Amino acid sequence: MKLLRLPAAFLIILLLVTMGLGIVDVQAAEPKIPNPTAEFYFNDFAKMLDSSTGQDIVRLGESTFKSTEGGQVVFVSVDTLNGSTIEEYSNAVFNKWKIGTKDKGILFILSKQERESRIEVGYGYEGVLTDLESNKLLTKFSELNKEKGMDEAVKAIYLDICSIVNGDGDSVQYPNSSETRRQTNIENSFVEEHPILAAIAGIIILILIILDFILTGGRVTFFILRMAAASARRGGGGRNSGGGGRSGGGGSSSRF
Repeated sequence: MKLLRLPAAFLIILLLVTMGLGIVDVQAAEPKIPNPTAEFYFNDFAKMLDSSTGQDIVRLGESTFKSTEGGQVVFVSVDTLNGSTIEEYSNAVFNKWKIGTKDKGILFILSKQERESRIEVGYGYEGVLTDLESNKLLTKFSELNKEKGMDEAVKAIYLDICSIVNGDGDSVQYPNSSETRRQTNIENSFVEEHPILAAIAGIIILILIILDFILTGGRVTFFILRMAAASARRGGGGRNSGGGGRSGGGGSSSRF
């Protein structure tokens, strides 16, 4: 009886540790995500922009899709996040719409009620558009919105993102302000802020995995890996639909 209780207790401990570190993402409810518009690249659900802005974005999005052989840059505005964080919401949109062929996708999203913005970067572009650059672009967006209005701000950032994925990042002008540095510092990861705790947690997880293979033949480890990979489903797509892309949460968030 004690031998049966040991694997059960071990399973509970391992699940608690992995959930606490974010390895298994458990949410109370998935955000309710709308379907994309027929244009796909321009989805102004909150009616924040002029139709001419939408036409410019669609033309640029289609051109970028061709020039990058499948890269997709998508703009979305929503009225509200309905209780979700903008990180949760944008990640759900990205993965439901499957933005970007071979994971080469970027989502630029605004929430009207919460006044939050985010650039979500797909796996295929994580080395092309860094979190720091995303943060600077959002700072630039906020400044342009105050100076020139929402339409000009959105078009400028969308153009900057397309320039970056087209290999013309040198033409992009970033703001160099203390606000950018402050927001970047806030968004540092747990590992960067607490390297010792992260190292200890890694050692604990490694020990638990070794014990799992000794006691259960690795069943618990494989179960957790299957849960973590459950959302990584791929699909097909064309110019005005998702290309099967996924996002791992890279990018940056800000307020405007």
